[in-house]
Amino acid sequence: MSTPQASARPEPKPAGDGATYELRNYRLHERVGQEELATVYRASHMTLDRPVQVHILRRHDWISASRFQLAGRLAARLAHPSLLPVIDAGHDDKYGDYLVTPQIDARPLAALLADGPQDAMLTVRVIAQVATALDYLHAEQVFHRDVQPANILVSPQGAAYMANLSLAASPDTPDLSKIDEADYLTPYSAPEQRLSQGEAGAVLDVYSLGAVAYHMLSGEVPPAPGGEVPSLASRDPSLAPADRVVRRMLAAQPAARFPSAGAAAAALRQALRAQIDLATNDMEESRWEASAEWLENPLETALGSQLDEAFKEFLARSRKRADDLHRRDVIRRLLSRWSRDGFFRRRALGQLVQPEQIVSYNVYFYALRTLYETRSAPQRRTRPQKPDDRSSAQIIPDVWGVEPPAAGPFETVKPRELVLPNSTRVITCPDCSGTSEIPCKECQGKGMVEKLHKVSNPNNTVTNEKLAVTCPSCRGYGQSKCQNCAGTGNIVEEQVFTYARRAKEWNNSDDIEDLPELAIKRRLEPVFSAPITPYEGRWHSVAPLAELLRASIAEAGEDTRLSSAELKIQGATITEMDFLLDEQTQRLYFVGFDNELVGDWSLLNPERLALAAVSAALLLIALIAVAVFFLG
Repeated sequence: MSTPQASARPEPKPAGDGATYELRNYRLHERVGQEELATVYRASHMTLDRPVQVHILRRHDWISASRFQLAGRLAARLAHPSLLPVIDAGHDDKYGDYLVTPQIDARPLAALLADGPQDAMLTVRVIAQVATALDYLHAEQVFHRDVQPANILVSPQGAAYMANLSLAASPDTPDLSKIDEADYLTPYSAPEQRLSQGEAGAVLDVYSLGAVAYHMLSGEVPPAPGGEVPSLASRDPSLAPADRVVRRMLAAQPAARFPSAGAAAAALRQALRAQIDLATNDMEESRWEASAEWLENPLETALGSQLDEAFKEFLARSRKRADDLHRRDVIRRLLSRWSRDGFFRRRALGQLVQPEQIVSYNVYFYALRTLYETRSAPQRRTRPQKPDDRSSAQIIPDVWGVEPPAAGPFETVKPRELVLPNSTRVITCPDCSGTSEIPCKECQGKGMVEKLHKVSNPNNTVTNEKLAVTCPSCRGYGQSKCQNCAGTGNIVEEQVFTYARRAKEWNNSDDIEDLPELAIKRRLEPVFSAPITPYEGRWHSVAPLAELLRASIAEAGEDTRLSSAELKIQGATITEMDFLLDEQTQRLYFVGFDNELVGDWSLLNPERLALAAVSAALLLIALIAVAVFFLG
């Protein structure tokens, strides 16, 4: 059944460098692309002056509108470093439904593939990042069902972002069964995928991810679902190990595929270790334990090449540490040495453990120091004219165009009243009409006032008599100085506004749940410190940092702006190992460059602990017996 079409809405069509269009709170600039459902514009938030991208729905049938709204709801609810977030959505009376995403420096993977096959290093990085996003979605019971190069954005640094959740299966997915297969089946779709079935699973996305990996390594669009997949090894014999992994991802039978996207990405990295070695000069993955893996932090992927030398030096040291630890038998020897250095530690621990997975990565803590300026709307104020007051004929600036008072960086300034430049107007005092005097209010301009005096009469009575006396206020002149103009004859009208500054610090970190937090915090090192522009799109490409920025921007308002920000980042390096000990799965951590070992009771010698406990008990009994003997 074909998708029903509705009447089209007008699209903004900027013509020329200076043309802009407004949509709700956003000013649209040039058109930058077109997606399946939407047209994309570079834009800016009119209040916050924040650069964004606005996606305006261009297909206005009810199914397309439902898909577009589904994508917005899911992307706004979900948060992952490799998912393109939706920061706003709405409906405009003229242009219809729209979504707003951060402006990031990235382009569709499909555009990169138009130039041919991609190198192994970029392939592994993109597939690994998309895999982590897919595993996150699957854990949230959301299945993408449209993983393809057009829906994957890649930055020049290799950061990948999964986009377009308009075909996703989730608990609140609308009925999409009436969509024509031609509108959703692609060469990247699993052969069993049918929207009408209303069912989905992780293996659908694993197949599509394998098709993307095949396209990146071969430079060719994969065959239609169910078709024969040409061997990657026929193109490049060194890709033979990767060919086996990709074929398993593309298996016609769902049960034969990898159970998760992360497992498939790890297997692909393992298969391409020789090519990765050729692409890098600081790690030799071919010499690593089979289960060892280095995970790039989203900060390193998205911004690593743009940060300063301190960050790059920290990253180089941490990669060197991981390369050393991951080499065959290194961790076993490290554990055996640790065993020898403590009486209560298991003997020959390195020989007892059976490593299942070794993963190294860095975690980062973010501190964002912000400065807010408040400038109220101008209010009219009058005062007496001073000798140097002159009317100004120049243009009155906006309150935000006024140079603020001098203050130190991030110094708080209590609310104070400032005069808006060029707003001074000298006018004749309306109270005295420029004469500088007004009739005395006490004597009403007569110069005399009546006062009651008590008079004693001869008959010993007292009476009150009214007597006219000189007015004490004007001293008989009948006029007094005009208080409105302070006797100058003129007043000044000017516009004033309230100005204030306050500093606030925001803190966040990568997800460290289940990690040894105290050991990590003891080994944090400063890796970056510099002023930043909070609205700049690149900073919003890292989820924990984006959370800080969104919160700090939300703190501003109509009269308050975020005027400056300084970002400080601290980092710590970690290696975690899952292993079997006494037929139980355990986990330990090596934290920091000194490789502090953090584990649980399983690393201790149970016999020696028991012996120590028994000895302590016997000693206590002996002490009690002695005490009883001497006191009894």
